[in-house]
Amino acid sequence: MRATAVVRAELRHGRTVLTELRGQVPLLPREVSVPGGVAEVVFVGGAAGPIGGDDLALRVEVGAGARLRVRTAAAAVILIGDGTPARQRVHLVIGAGGLLEWLPEPVVVAARAAFHSVVRAEPAPDARLFVQETLVLGRVGEPCGDALLRWDVLVDGRPVLRQQSGYGPAAHPGWRGPAGTAGGTVVATRLTLPAPPDRPTSAPGRAVCDLAGGGLLVTVTARDTMTAHRALAGMSASALAPATPAAPVAPLADQLSRATSSEPAVPSNNTSPVPAGAAVR
Repeated sequence: MRATAVVRAELRHGRTVLTELRGQVPLLPREVSVPGGVAEVVFVGGAAGPIGGDDLALRVEVGAGARLRVRTAAAAVILIGDGTPARQRVHLVIGAGGLLEWLPEPVVVAARAAFHSVVRAEPAPDARLFVQETLVLGRVGEPCGDALLRWDVLVDGRPVLRQQSGYGPAAHPGWRGPAGTAGGTVVATRLTLPAPPDRPTSAPGRAVCDLAGGGLLVTVTARDTMTAHRALAGMSASALAPATPAAPVAPLADQLSRATSSEPAVPSNNTSPVPAGAAVR
């Protein structure tokens, strides 16, 4: 299955409006009503999967000064399909002074399945970007499939982050070691640009990386999604605070804190991790 979706938000008369909202099964975007000055779109699943052989492409554009949050309605389970990888490409573009929160629910890679994901973000120099993704390596009681994840972030055409991580039987044998998941079955990653003022510190199971462009990348490994998200909790409320106070921002920060503190209904894997070292490879 091949499918594309486009979401475009613009600032009109001081208010963020969605000027384009279209998609194909299984990428079906829906606008939802939320309080505050941020528009919100939720992708609902129009079919099972993604499954092997699917090729999904999503583009999100936020115009100058606009503010948009994009979520998914439920976790995605990657299934084996035709034996080839399920592919997903996400392109995020944020104009001057704009803000984008990309907050999909976890992706679960089932046994023998393969998932290739590319996230490319192009924020303007004074734009704000908040991304959180969670990967679950296998369903309960089964081994994981293969996952290959790539992030590319460019600010004003200059690379701020280029990272590729592989997990599963096809990955380098060290992926479960101290420099990989350290035995954990959940990998949660959070990117904040610019970096929040209350920078966390690296710790067993959590790697914190300062980006050259002023952003912050935090990667957590854990044995279940609740533990992983607790390790990330507490950083979101201040992550989007601007350099100078502005009245509309406080409600957005509060909403984001509530949105990211809830736990998604996804199966956890009961494999116990070895004490973790650095999670970024």
